[in-house]
Amino acid sequence: MTKIGVIGGGIIGLSTAYYLTQAGHHVTILEKGDLQTGCSLGNAGMIVPSHFIPLAAPGMISKGIRWMFNSNSPFYVKPRLSAELLRWGYLFYKHANKTHVDAAIPALKELSFFSKAMYQQLAKTLPFDFGYHERGLLMLYQSAEIEKEELETAEIANHYGVEARVLSAEQVQELEPDVRVNARGGVYFPGDAHLTPQDLVSRMIAYLKSKGVTIRTDCEVIDFKIQNNQIQSVNTNLGTYAFDEIVLATGSWSGSVARQ
Repeated sequence: MTKIGVIGGGIIGLSTAYYLTQAGHHVTILEKGDLQTGCSLGNAGMIVPSHFIPLAAPGMISKGIRWMFNSNSPFYVKPRLSAELLRWGYLFYKHANKTHVDAAIPALKELSFFSKAMYQQLAKTLPFDFGYHERGLLMLYQSAEIEKEELETAEIANHYGVEARVLSAEQVQELEPDVRVNARGGVYFPGDAHLTPQDLVSRMIAYLKSKGVTIRTDCEVIDFKIQNNQIQSVNTNLGTYAFDEIVLATGSWSGSVARQ
């Protein structure tokens, strides 16, 4: 039985542990937090093939600068002196162009469709419910400016095989008869889905533990012992761990962890 260490206990790390356990491996998760907070818990649970346009897109620079310093915006970045943050800002600026968007759309679309297929499979095979539903996503707009943007997105979506239906104000109201909708119109993406992330994460943790997965919380990786270009062990604040294979699942921190 192969001993595999998974660094990071978010949804990617937990999912990795799930599939590795299914394949017969012995898995240990090393998580620097307590698994009670983080992006995998604090999100809207949206499984959205409709979101196939990258954030780094034309027009986002001017919006981004306004949003970055607004703590209530969807693009808030806490101001701090950081070389990595400056590098990220430069790369974001460099890629906010049509050429990058056109190249990224097919990959993001396929990744989203694959992600949705995997969640469909998990909803059928896992012995617990995590609120997975396929009810679509409705994007509403109240101004002519946003209407133009949403209609352009709908046109691109249909071109790439992501179904999008443009609705009038009356059609939006028919779709949502139980609430009074104040909107100029909307775009409905019937292929989108959603789930309850808190249920998925907490119940997946309990399920993995029942299957023999070891989860070490408050366990921060300090560095790696490397010999002959192979990682021999992982040094953490809780001690040293040796594995046959290691999976890095630390999201946006993967680069800094790998450099250790």
